Amino acid sequence: MANDDDDSCGAYSSYVLLWRRGTSVLTAANLMVTRDPRFKLVEGYNLQIANVKIQDAGDYICQIGDNESRDQVHTLEILVPPTIRVVPQNRQITARKGSTVTLECKASGNPVPAIYWHKKDAFSGSSHLSESPTLLLERVDRHHAGVYQCTADNGVREAVHVDIEVTVL
Repeated sequence: MANDDDDSCGAYSSYVLLWRRGTSVLTAANLMVTRDPRFKLVEGYNLQIANVKIQDAGDYICQIGDNESRDQVHTLEILVPPTIRVVPQNRQITARKGSTVTLECKASGNPVPAIYWHKKDAFSGSSHLSESPTLLLERVDRHHAGVYQCTADNGVREAVHVDIEVTVL
């Protein structure tokens, strides 16, 4: 069940067919029980969801109302492109020589994004530093100064980047 796609429960015309999500009944036979206009029945037994939202993710059960009460479960997963929140939020940090600097990059999305740190260098390009949400720079000196880039990628649309400038006094 993806955006504007159908999910079939099969043609069991002599039985009552229900679509449920958890304990909520969405449809009963050809009757729409849910008041959400994004849901509709197609060809009598296919559930279609338009303009899919993150909260639509989950299991949808097609139940055939016969003596055996057979259920067919369809799982809807919503893919969400990555977003990044960094610490410090102003994307600039000033540190004294010899101190420790912590850069933090929190990413969200579905699937969970991978996080990569690079240091941008005008002369040698960028150098790969880490694959974790936190980048720790210990005993900093002038060589640590520069722009550090956090990248989050989960394969949904393009990867996102945020730059943090580190100044060492």
